[in-house]
Amino acid sequence: MRAVPPSLSPARTRPAPTHARPRRRAAGAVAAVAAAGLLLPLAPAVAAASTAAPAPGAPVRDLGREVLPAGDGWASWSGTTRPDGRVVEATGTTGGAAASAAEVYVVDTWTELRDALAGRPGGSQTDARRSTTPRIVYVRGTLDAFETTDGTRLTCDDFAAQVTVAGTGAPFSMADYVAHFDPAGPWGREDPSGPLEDARVAAAAVQARQTQQHVGSNVTVVGVGDDAGVVGANLRVRDAANVIVRNLTLSDAYDCFPQWDPGDGETGNWNSAYDNLSVWTSTSVWADHLTLDDGDHPPASLPTVYGRPFEVHDGLLDVTHGSDLVTVSWTHFDDHDKTSIVGSSDSRLQDRGQHRVTYHHNRWTDVGQRAPRVRFGDVHVYNNLYEQTRPGLFSYYWGAGIESSIVAENNAVELADGVDAARVVAEWKGTQLLETGTLVNGAPVDVVAAFNATAALPLADTARWTPADHYDPVVQPTGEVAAAVRAGAGATLPSGTPVAAAAPDAPRLSHDNAHGTGLHDGDYTVTSTLYWGQNATVVRFYENDVLVDAQWLDGRSPRRQTATLDVTGRANGTYTYVAEVLNPWGTARSAPLTVTVRDAAPGRPVVTAGPVRDGAVTVTTTLWWGTNATSYTLLLDGVEVDRQELVAQTPRRQRTTTTLTDLAPGTHTVVARLTNAAGTTESEPLLLTVRG
Repeated sequence: MRAVPPSLSPARTRPAPTHARPRRRAAGAVAAVAAAGLLLPLAPAVAAASTAAPAPGAPVRDLGREVLPAGDGWASWSGTTRPDGRVVEATGTTGGAAASAAEVYVVDTWTELRDALAGRPGGSQTDARRSTTPRIVYVRGTLDAFETTDGTRLTCDDFAAQVTVAGTGAPFSMADYVAHFDPAGPWGREDPSGPLEDARVAAAAVQARQTQQHVGSNVTVVGVGDDAGVVGANLRVRDAANVIVRNLTLSDAYDCFPQWDPGDGETGNWNSAYDNLSVWTSTSVWADHLTLDDGDHPPASLPTVYGRPFEVHDGLLDVTHGSDLVTVSWTHFDDHDKTSIVGSSDSRLQDRGQHRVTYHHNRWTDVGQRAPRVRFGDVHVYNNLYEQTRPGLFSYYWGAGIESSIVAENNAVELADGVDAARVVAEWKGTQLLETGTLVNGAPVDVVAAFNATAALPLADTARWTPADHYDPVVQPTGEVAAAVRAGAGATLPSGTPVAAAAPDAPRLSHDNAHGTGLHDGDYTVTSTLYWGQNATVVRFYENDVLVDAQWLDGRSPRRQTATLDVTGRANGTYTYVAEVLNPWGTARSAPLTVTVRDAAPGRPVVTAGPVRDGAVTVTTTLWWGTNATSYTLLLDGVEVDRQELVAQTPRRQRTTTTLTDLAPGTHTVVARLTNAAGTTESEPLLLTVRG
C-alpha cells in the first residue's frame, strides 16, 4: 500500500504510519534545536492511504493526453521567448501528449519516477534535464523521495554521515554547525565559512542527489486517483520547454541543511534550497490542480534558532532564472511562508521581457507572502482566493518587484480579524500594479489605494500590458470565485482512464508459427488477448526481455482486447515473448510464451544434372518443400559459377537452372547454396563425370 501526504485532510488528522521499520530522527538536528525545547524530525514523514478509484459516476479523465486549452494564460501563448538568452519558439503547451506508446510510464516509487524522467533505469539528472523525448508519466500513490531503490528510508543523519569535516575526521552534523556559527558566540555575524560550511555544502549535495529531480522537455507528469503525490522532493523543471504537471500533492520539500545568512534582513535568516516545484530557465509550463504544502513541517512546527525560524523550506512553486510563459491554475497553496516568487534576483537584468506568468483559480490558505512576488515579469493574477484562518504568518500577497507589471483582476480576499487590507500589496522596488474587482471579506476594496495611503513609495494603479492582447482569459465575477475555487482547487481531479476502472488484467499470448504451412519458420504473429476484464491503453511486446514494439490500444472494458506483433526474419532458435499492458491505474504482464524456430533457413535443395555433351551440362536445383530462399549460388569444385536472385513463395516449390560449359575432362563436384535472411542451406554434393 502506498501513502499520501497528511495534509489532504483540512483538520490535518493523520492515519497511523504503515512503514515496517521505525521512523528514525537525526540526532544532530535534535541537539541543534534542543535549546528551543522542540524536536525537529529531519526528514518528511509519510502517512498511509489507499489507491482508491474515483467514486462511481465521476467523469474520469485520462489527464496524460490532455493539453493546455488555447487562451489559458501565458503558457498557451505562441511566439519567441529567450530564457537566459536562449531562443525558444513557443507553440503552446502540450506536454507529453505526442508520446509514443513506448514512452508511457506508470510509477509507484520515487526510483521509478526518476527512471521514467531520465528515460532509462539508473539514468542521470543530466539525462532527465536534457531529454526532449515526449513522455507521459502517471503517478500512483505517494512517492517518498527519501526512499532508496531497495526501500530503505533515509534520514538527514544518513546524508550527513557521508561527509567528513576537514581536519577533524568527524562526520558533519547540523548541531556542530549551529553551535559554531552562533552569532552570539565567538564567530559573530560574519558569513559562515571554513570546514563546517564546506561540509554543510557537501552534505547538501548528498541530499540533492537523492531528493532533487529534474524534469525535461515535452513531458506530462500527472497523478492518478485522489492520493497521488510526492513527499520530500524538489521537482525542478530546468532548461526545458513544454511541460505539464497536474493533479499531484507535492509536499514538504525538506532541506536537511539550511544555510545561516546573518546579513539577510536586520536579524539574519535561515535559507533553504528547495521548492516543492521549481521552474528554472524553462518555457511553456502548465502547473494545474496541484496541492502544495509543508506536510509534517508547517511553519508553526519550526523551532527558533538564533532567534529566527529554523526554515527548512524555500518556495512552494517558484518561477525563476529567466523562465517564461507559465500558467498556474486551480492549485492549492497551503500553510507556507515564502510561497511563490517570480524572478531570481534584482540584478538579473537578462530577465527583462521574461517571467510572463498567469495565476488563476488558485487557493492560497494561510500563506505568509509571495502570492506572488514578481521581478521583471508581466504577471496576470485573476480569480484567485486568498483566505486567512489566522493572522500570525501573513505579511503580504502581491509583491511588486523591480520592473514588474502585475495585473490583478477579480480576486477574492478573506482576511483575518484585525488585518488591514493595505497589507495585501507590498512594494519591492516596483512602480506599478493594476488592480480591479477585488473583494475583501465580501466588500469591494481598492487595495492599491489602501496601500498607497501609507506607503513611502506609492504604486501607480497601471500596467504596461493588457492580458487580452496576448491570450483569451475567461474572468469570472469576483462574487463567484470563492465557491468555485474551494470546490475545484488542489489535486481534486478524478483522474485515471475512462476505458477502465482499475489496472488492466493480464493478457494471454499465442502464436501462429507453423500454422497453415507446418513450417516453424521465422515469420509469424504473436497475439496478445485479454478475453475479459479491465482493458489497457498501451501494450508493449518484449522479445527475450528486449522491447520490440509498443502500441496504443482502444479500450472497451470488460470486452475482449487484442493486439498483434508481426515477427519476420528470425533465425533458427528460441524466442520468448511477454506482453506488458498498462493504463493509468497500473500495469500487468502476460505469462511468457516461447516460440521455437527451426525452419527459418531455406529447406535443403536437391541438385540434378542432365547428360554431359561436349563439356556442357544443365544443372537443376529444386527445393521441393520448405522455407524458400531469396538467393541461389552454384559452386563448381568449390568456386562460385552462378548467382541468382529468387522470389520466395514459401512453402511452394522453388527451382532454378544453370548451364555449365567448357568443363574439363574428369570428375567435378557441384553444390547448390540457398540463402535467405535467416541463413544458408547447401545441397548434398553432386558428382559430374566429363569424359575425355
